[in-house]
Amino acid sequence: MAPVGASDLNRSRVLSSKAELEKAQSLKLPLTAAEALKHFKNQLTLYEQREIKEYRELWYLGLGAKKIEGYTDTENNNSYDDDHGSYKKVLGDHIAYRYEILAVIGKGSFGHVVKCLDHKTGEKVAVKIIRNKKRFHNQALVEVSILDTLRQKDEDNTHNVVHMKDYFYFRNHFCISFELLGINLYELIKKNSFQGFTLSLIRRFTQCILRCLQLLYMEKIIHCDLKPENILINQPQSGQISFKVIDFGSSCYEHQRVYTYVQSRFYRSPEVILGHPYAAAIDMWSLGCIMAELYTGYPLFPGENEVEQLACIMEVLGLPPTEFIQTASRRRTFFDSNGNPKSVTNSRGKVRNPNSKDLSAVLKTYDASFLDFLKKCLVWKPALRMTPEEAMHHAWMQDPWLHKPKQKPKMAPKSSEGSFITSEKKKESFHKNPQPERGDEIWHHPLGEVKCEPPEKLPVANQKPPTIISSQETNREESQDANQQATPNKEQETPLDKAVKRDHRTEKVMHKNTSILPPIWYKQ
Repeated sequence: MAPVGASDLNRSRVLSSKAELEKAQSLKLPLTAAEALKHFKNQLTLYEQREIKEYRELWYLGLGAKKIEGYTDTENNNSYDDDHGSYKKVLGDHIAYRYEILAVIGKGSFGHVVKCLDHKTGEKVAVKIIRNKKRFHNQALVEVSILDTLRQKDEDNTHNVVHMKDYFYFRNHFCISFELLGINLYELIKKNSFQGFTLSLIRRFTQCILRCLQLLYMEKIIHCDLKPENILINQPQSGQISFKVIDFGSSCYEHQRVYTYVQSRFYRSPEVILGHPYAAAIDMWSLGCIMAELYTGYPLFPGENEVEQLACIMEVLGLPPTEFIQTASRRRTFFDSNGNPKSVTNSRGKVRNPNSKDLSAVLKTYDASFLDFLKKCLVWKPALRMTPEEAMHHAWMQDPWLHKPKQKPKMAPKSSEGSFITSEKKKESFHKNPQPERGDEIWHHPLGEVKCEPPEKLPVANQKPPTIISSQETNREESQDANQQATPNKEQETPLDKAVKRDHRTEKVMHKNTSILPPIWYKQ
């Protein structure tokens, strides 16, 4: 008789899955290993028949899924991993005999995030499956420690921090389960055709983020990768919509900094670029960059590499203080022996000159209070930046409905040949030419370097994004610890759509497109 192959076994499982599922539904959960083997032994792989004995409670077996045949003592983690150490995910199969894999919703250098149904609690969750590499496992332990601290400090769920539910090992992979959230801020920018949002909406986003940063500041925790992709919409059953900060995979305590080089490039602070010691102030720099991007629809400092990244910053803020340059460990990468910035030409032949742009002209706004808020985030010296508490009490945050943009002054702002996208023609040119990637992060870790996949290129401003996602765009999504859900059908009126209608009634001057955003109701 010919040997039965893996395909034959999978075919057999599919044919009998309906009857087996009906049998499973009649049994009381959780099952013991003995009960599972008695009733469903033929539906389990030989590897699972051995593995299942290590579990006291079995909530879900993945019956009917096209399971991978695990072979003990074989390469790639008993055949369950790919060549990069990432777990091979099978839709409908189980994780730890409890979670049913529904979809892959995020991926990056750390591994993958999958949407799951927790059969023990009956709720949908996001499970982060860490790559089967020692350095990733070690950092995941730090992440869990931070998440556990934040969960304890945020028992009333008012600080807009993603909540960890559980963590465990499964087939040599460290796994963390989280509450399932919605789409991220970058996806909202994208849905809005990269046109930017009203200041009132940005103020609400900012308040949500600051609530998180207040808690991190008190606990001396640095997020280290604050960006639009790591801020997700949260709409619980109560209907109160807010945003939560996710992805603490590269976070650390101020006294236990693990990496020497952190943050995604567009949101990277000058002290990190230049090689100064960093602290919680780097997250406030990132916040300022995020707010500017929410207003315009595109990054404020879109450097193609780290040298141009600093050039983009100097273009708007001018040269750093002399002592800030002289005490930087990486100053020779960016400045010559006289302290002058090295000239760099990007892929479009553009040279960026220090102090050649004015922030108000770049953003096309003359709201003095909003500009003052940003300028107090985007300060060269981290000690002089606003703290989250100071930001909460800034004038721009205090009276949301009274601030109105001032009229454009008669005197023209500073400009140069390379001024930042001040017309539709320049916007079109900016996006037609090769664009910088959203991050080329290399995390310098004692256990080795971890290079993140480069995220996507910038999309065309004021143009609907194409339906085909480019490889660069996919990579941007890979960098997330994303707990994303599918975008609602345009023809169906969602709770978000209803909320938008209310926002249109309360906002008198809608100079930005807010057609896809609700008012953000934050808890006090």
